[in-house]
Amino acid sequence: MRFSKISLALITALGFTVAAQAQQKGKAQMDIQYNVGLPMGSLKETISETSVRGLQGSVLYGINHKLAIGFGTGFQDFYRKEPRQLYKLSDGSDLSAVRSYSIQTIPLLAEVKYQFSPGAVVQPYAALGVGGNLINYNDMVGEFSLEQKAKFGFAARPEAGVFVPFKKAGETGFTLGASYNLMPLNSDAFSSVNHIGVHAGVSFPLRK
Repeated sequence: MRFSKISLALITALGFTVAAQAQQKGKAQMDIQYNVGLPMGSLKETISETSVRGLQGSVLYGINHKLAIGFGTGFQDFYRKEPRQLYKLSDGSDLSAVRSYSIQTIPLLAEVKYQFSPGAVVQPYAALGVGGNLINYNDMVGEFSLEQKAKFGFAARPEAGVFVPFKKAGETGFTLGASYNLMPLNSDAFSSVNHIGVHAGVSFPLRK
């Protein structure tokens, strides 16, 4: 968890730096959402539980009234605990213990967002983020680690959703959407930590 907290603090600082730069150049918008992660592929085979510990955010600079570019990030924590059973250790001894899997992901993405109906009561959008992903993975049997990884790899996040302004023609409003998170991981248990994200939150302008 120390890895995740430090990384999240650094990413938050980076996000505010990007926001400050965008403000100097022109109009910028920040999106902050609570995110639920649904495991897919090899991740689901080992950790089938839905992750309710997630956040997603972005800082985007408007190129025109429909297109915006910027920086996107997030955090998702997947966890599973198996019942106590007997395990054979590498030295030949037996250990009765609880096995747990823990995965935290933090994507760092260059992002583009397109709004289909700016100014409407309900404004659908599509977005795509491409970049890297910080992954912290632990496979523990009791106090013994079977596999541990902290790595940086490729990540992509296509997304679609709607923005509903709080008032007519307003710039602040409610967002609801879903994304597919592509995150390869080379490990003994997983080939990826791909997951579907369902998020809800707020979007608001950043001004000087």
